[in-house]
Amino acid sequence: MHTCLHDATVIDGTGQILENYSLLIKDQEILALGPAETLQIPAKAKVYTLSGKYVLPGIIDAHIHLDMHGLPDTYHESLVEHKLRTIRSAIEMSNTVRAGVTTVRNMGSAHLIDIAVKRAVKEELIIGPRILACGKIISMTAAGNGYFPELYRQADGIDENRKAAREQLQGGADLLKIMATGAIMNPGGTPGAPLLDIDEMQAVVREGEKEDKHTAAHAHGAQGIKNAVKAGVRTIEHGTLADEDALKLMAEAGVYLISTLSSNFWMLRSAGKRGIPKFMFEKAEEISKTRVETLNKALELGVKVVMGTDAGTPYNFHGKNCMELVQYVEKGIMSPMEAIIASTGTAAEAVGLGHCTGTLKEGKLADCLILKQNPLKNINCLLELDCIHMVFKEGTLVKGEVDPQHWNTSTPLGL
Repeated sequence: MHTCLHDATVIDGTGQILENYSLLIKDQEILALGPAETLQIPAKAKVYTLSGKYVLPGIIDAHIHLDMHGLPDTYHESLVEHKLRTIRSAIEMSNTVRAGVTTVRNMGSAHLIDIAVKRAVKEELIIGPRILACGKIISMTAAGNGYFPELYRQADGIDENRKAAREQLQGGADLLKIMATGAIMNPGGTPGAPLLDIDEMQAVVREGEKEDKHTAAHAHGAQGIKNAVKAGVRTIEHGTLADEDALKLMAEAGVYLISTLSSNFWMLRSAGKRGIPKFMFEKAEEISKTRVETLNKALELGVKVVMGTDAGTPYNFHGKNCMELVQYVEKGIMSPMEAIIASTGTAAEAVGLGHCTGTLKEGKLADCLILKQNPLKNINCLLELDCIHMVFKEGTLVKGEVDPQHWNTSTPLGL
């Protein structure tokens, strides 16, 4: 089966702008890309004429929590029966892909909910983005871990960490996630404090490498970041308090920095609303400016910054993922084109999918977001539902529209 996205402006994820171009899809893949007036289109192809429209690669969010739903009190949210959380997660993943996000990397879920939802998407039981799942987060025994029941697999020492990694891989994980430092959202935890030792993290990394799967490290503090890079991780999540030495080490090792500005943006924007625990808000307020400074310094030193939103954290609803790109531009961190590349081509490289998605090239999967406005002139159009014309995932038109009723805290599974 052939599909043609005809006569649009193509922003290909590498920095190129191709005006009056057509994209020919065969089954799941891009068969050809060329000028609209010369590209040969098979007689029986399904043709979508897109004059005045803009075609981008599907957006990639490298850091979400699909079984968290943006409710203000994450502790009580975690007490909802996990089968119901799984159903809600499935619904919200349909919102995510309909908003133009065709790939997500889930960075920790209780009860392996992420792996269950991933399977449902893959088997076409539900509509959703391509999901890379890590299962439970591997952490040393630490204060605050109990705040998120069943989210962490606590492990102390090399042997326990090795076993914890093997358990996640046995359960179907696509990658592994470790806690290199404390967390903002855990009461009693210190975000900058190192947690797992280098040799413990190395044990996890090596288990993943056996199956050609990478490891991501939650890391706020500089020493924890350095430890994680030395242990061989592929990505640093957050990287809030990275100093110059840590960033230089990341750049030398080719380790990606996942930004997650959105978690602070939505939490601070909702400061007047009830429900966010005081300890969580206070920590977020302290580091929001620091994160912007760190990202600017990281880019200056040659670190590749990648879109990640922490979607699912308080008021950070699934389907609003593109707020991360908007912040890149509005805070002066990136140009609109750089922000798009950070959420497509570079993001695909970071999560290990650069060979098959992230850019619009022949032979790659046809993951496409089609907009009614030019995001290079109005980056906010990525957030405006009326601006989304069509979404294709693996060559198939995604049907349905985003349901905004889940963007509040009073939906049936809210507490």
